[in-house]
Amino acid sequence: MIKNNDKISANQVAIILFTTMVGAGILSLPADVSKEVGPNGLIAILGGGIASLFFARLILYLSSKFPTETFVEYAGKLITRPISIVISAVLVFYFVMFVSLDARIFGEVLKIYLLPSTPIEIIILTMLFSSAYLVRYGLEPIARMSEILFPIMVIPLVLLFLTALTDVDLSNFLPFMRVSLIKFFKGMLMTTYSFVGFEILYLLFPYVIDRDKLKRSVNSAMFSTMLFYMYITFFVIGIFGYKETREQLWPFLTLIKSINFPVFFIENVEGIIMGIWTFTIFTTIYSFHYFATLILSKLLKAREHSYFVLPAVPIIYLISLIPDSIVTVYKYAGYVSQYMSVFFIAILPILLYIILKVKRLGGKDEEKT
Repeated sequence: MIKNNDKISANQVAIILFTTMVGAGILSLPADVSKEVGPNGLIAILGGGIASLFFARLILYLSSKFPTETFVEYAGKLITRPISIVISAVLVFYFVMFVSLDARIFGEVLKIYLLPSTPIEIIILTMLFSSAYLVRYGLEPIARMSEILFPIMVIPLVLLFLTALTDVDLSNFLPFMRVSLIKFFKGMLMTTYSFVGFEILYLLFPYVIDRDKLKRSVNSAMFSTMLFYMYITFFVIGIFGYKETREQLWPFLTLIKSINFPVFFIENVEGIIMGIWTFTIFTTIYSFHYFATLILSKLLKAREHSYFVLPAVPIIYLISLIPDSIVTVYKYAGYVSQYMSVFFIAILPILLYIILKVKRLGGKDEEKT
């Protein structure tokens, strides 16, 4: 049974999707696409965003055929209960891995830029317990928190980066599309990690009040995320050039330090930007944290997801400390995004769609979604 505090609107779904997708990936996205497609990073992000929208809509369609069930329940009808249990358990691990990796990246960034004397273990635990405090209260409080943080995440960054518009050199985006199709599609694949997060659509449908508006909400969330990534990448490559961008680990943060913001009454603008980025990583962490415990509660038929919120914290914490360096963190993140993400984002929904059509299961009342 779904409680009242777990009911959200379609507009809140759009905001949750945006705040979940925009997280740690924004730090390295310009460098990742520059390595693969050179000055054509904006086109690669556009292509990756359109592909992500297609699969997000496909997952939404699958969920709409079983409007009162999450993936854990309806997958059992499509691919048998034993197989669905295994895939659901892997999905829990997948979400936990992203929480762990994002928490570790968060700890590394804050230790380097803001808290050099603070042990990284303390930074990570503080973030995880903050997430746990919010997650145990359910989906509706999470949606309200995302609504509060959304304008704080977006508006200041959009306005502050405009001050660097005169520093952009459009010749840095040339030559245009002089790259092989294989490298271009590989560059599109590299954007997968940055768009990770819309897989929560496997679980959201039963909790939405106005489901007839979900199609529009998913469209707006995906396009907004794509445009936001293109906006940041435009300034990074436009100012540094793709050759310099691809040599940096976090070109987004390098750009922030290099811009002379015309805000003279604020001594440390970089610190404010880092605070804003802390909100972006927080929204991603608590979203994945919640859905990991939600799936676990469905698998174990527990009455409340909150039973698993705190026990998950030490597991996530220990996994986050396994990589011995930030380079290893991104190596693991690459494995997760290139293999597990591709499976849950593309391969699984296509297989489920084919099985759905063959078995002709699901209701017809949500066909318009």
